Amino acid sequence: MRRRWRLILTVVVVVLVTGSVAAVAGARALSHRYEGAVERADLLPPAPSRPAGAPTEPPKVKGPMNLLLIGSDSRSKGEPGDGRSDVVILVHIPKSTGKAYVISIPRDTYLPIATADGGRGSRNKVNAAYAWGGAPRLVQTLNQFTGVTVDWPVIIDFAGIRTLTDLVGGVDVTIDKRSVDSYRFLPEDSPYPSAPCTDPQGRSRRCVAFPAGTVHLDGKLAEYYVRQRRGLPNDDLDRSKRHQQYLRALAEKIADQNLLTDPLKLDRLVRTASGMLTVDRRMPVQRLAFTLRHLRAKDLTFMTVPIAENRDVPGVGAVMVPDLAQSRELFAALRGGRLDDYVREHPPNDVRHGR
Repeated sequence: MRRRWRLILTVVVVVLVTGSVAAVAGARALSHRYEGAVERADLLPPAPSRPAGAPTEPPKVKGPMNLLLIGSDSRSKGEPGDGRSDVVILVHIPKSTGKAYVISIPRDTYLPIATADGGRGSRNKVNAAYAWGGAPRLVQTLNQFTGVTVDWPVIIDFAGIRTLTDLVGGVDVTIDKRSVDSYRFLPEDSPYPSAPCTDPQGRSRRCVAFPAGTVHLDGKLAEYYVRQRRGLPNDDLDRSKRHQQYLRALAEKIADQNLLTDPLKLDRLVRTASGMLTVDRRMPVQRLAFTLRHLRAKDLTFMTVPIAENRDVPGVGAVMVPDLAQSRELFAALRGGRLDDYVREHPPNDVRHGR
């Protein structure tokens, strides 16, 4: 039984699975407590109107299904004006629900943005959809681009990374090459690795530096690590891979400890993680948890939307132009249940190490 419940899928499924432990064990009051800690909002576009008397579709809890993880700097409700999202991750769970494919969409990906009425609009950075129309407009934008349907969007407050990482005692990541974040300035007494740099006013400062090799990330350093963009060889592509690397490291750390079997630690873990989330009002959290209970960190395959080139677009800025042919191939494989075949031809991201 202990082995069975050491099952997790990033921050979201940590909450879903551990929240379901109490329900399955009979402690339903605790389960409701955990679910009640998750914020709820209208994150999906309005459903098409149904004829009078037509049956209502039940909330989807079986595979195949698609979750959309939206990283936010604050505990927003996914409404217009809440700011742009630095993290956009599509999680596809096939019919078997025995694995999951985690597909990052870099925030600067240049896509047609859905219009306010759900039509196909002009191109911009994908995170503009969130800024202009909240989570529903981002969902519509990705539904149009991928040809798949997002079943459940989830907003993650990535500022909560610090608390969650410290709760598990930090995580270890392997870095291939030293990097310096020239946009992240540290105080002189900071304990973190640093390098000399210059701020926009020309003043000498100390910037965050990540040495090559194994690095232990406490909460604050983890936040710096997943936010770095400048100073990485492939800019936002490498940052997206860092997000995936961190989430995998967090999943493994939780699985390696007894957090899911110690009642007190479990309670703290779930309350902390659930406090980072906003889910759709209709999302059946406990039922999804039970459906996904067999997932382990090793069952996750990490990918990134294929990118053809980086380009500067007047009025928009630096963007990442998707490779349309490869993207169509990827999402056709997803829709057809053939992602295993796809990853044999297109190797996924190796998130055991990062830039």
